[in-house]
Amino acid sequence: MSSETQDRSLNEGKQSSYREAYLDNAATTKPRPEVVQVMMRELQNYGNASSVHALGKKAKRVLEDSRAVVATALGAEPDEIFFTSGGTESNNLAIRGSVMARGIGTGRIITSALEHPSVTRSVRGLKREGDCCASYVEAVHGNFDLEACARFLQEPTTLVTVMSVQNELGYRLPIPEIVKLRNEYAPNAVVHTDAVQAFGKIDVPVHEWGVDLASLSAHKIGGPKGIGALFVKRGTDMFTTAFGGGQERGLRSGTEPVYLAAGFAEAVRCAFSDRQAEETRVRGLWDRLRARVNAEIPDAVINSREDGSPYLFNFSVPGMKNQAALRYLSDHGVYVSKASACESNINTVPVGTWRHKHPLSLQAAGIPLAMGKRTLRVSFGYDSCEDDVDQFVDTLKAYLASC
Repeated sequence: MSSETQDRSLNEGKQSSYREAYLDNAATTKPRPEVVQVMMRELQNYGNASSVHALGKKAKRVLEDSRAVVATALGAEPDEIFFTSGGTESNNLAIRGSVMARGIGTGRIITSALEHPSVTRSVRGLKREGDCCASYVEAVHGNFDLEACARFLQEPTTLVTVMSVQNELGYRLPIPEIVKLRNEYAPNAVVHTDAVQAFGKIDVPVHEWGVDLASLSAHKIGGPKGIGALFVKRGTDMFTTAFGGGQERGLRSGTEPVYLAAGFAEAVRCAFSDRQAEETRVRGLWDRLRARVNAEIPDAVINSREDGSPYLFNFSVPGMKNQAALRYLSDHGVYVSKASACESNINTVPVGTWRHKHPLSLQAAGIPLAMGKRTLRVSFGYDSCEDDVDQFVDTLKAYLASC
């Protein structure tokens, strides 16, 4: 046995002796037991939802029932929901599909400096492919510059894409106010919001907000990986980016994974059965973590805002190497992150492929690069509890004392 294998085995043995505290729910959540049960049942229903025989019709009913559940949670109509493979595809489809439907080069794209890579890279891709310009609205410390947004909107604009909840820091961005500015200055522009970190956690009333497009994901709320949805307001012109059999009313071809849609719907049912009470419960965890960090790690700097999403808590500790801290925490059964799981993949992108050139989201939020390397993100889910918070703080304190 190699020394590396021996070390790994020893670490796994040590890790198994600790209680697990999973606090990386912004990356993904543990599938809810109810979701797993529904998916196992629907896996037995193997019909293709596009087939016209009895098995196909049965699958189609499950698919459409699932669509209706997601629509109801958004306050939308079922025909405004299009299933995708997840939040990343929904963002790509929303941005590319809406811009291509209007013609690349017909106007600018307005976005924020804090967006998920699936948004920023989609925008960059359109800029590379045609005469398309982009304007980036600053949101330092979560303060979205509405005046700058209004100025940008006074130029010909095709699309505004701004996330509902920032995935690193939990900032809640002012989507209704952005829509009002669109209505005033550029009524023909489309407004899209990446609601992946918001849906099922805070209210996302798409029609009340007035957005035209909204991206959703199942695995952020206890559902399965591999499925999400795009809300498309009736009357919004879209261009498909995936040609084939014309599924999802021609917008997103490909055989629909009915069992995943059923799992998504069950996760939505669970999340919305007591959503406001759950948000209040999680706010208590956020407050507990903040109080302990302030009291017991006095030099820590809390980067998240109190008026942000209670599901995300981001802070920095001067002098702490976050990569080493993550390893120590993981070895002791505590799982958090130092950045978005998607953003952390940037180092693995092959040479020659697109790389982001916008500032990293932490820097764009006003956090210095050096402090960003001292940062941890804690994110809560449906099964997070006070013991998880306490175990995280106690273990982090032990690591800091050992340095």
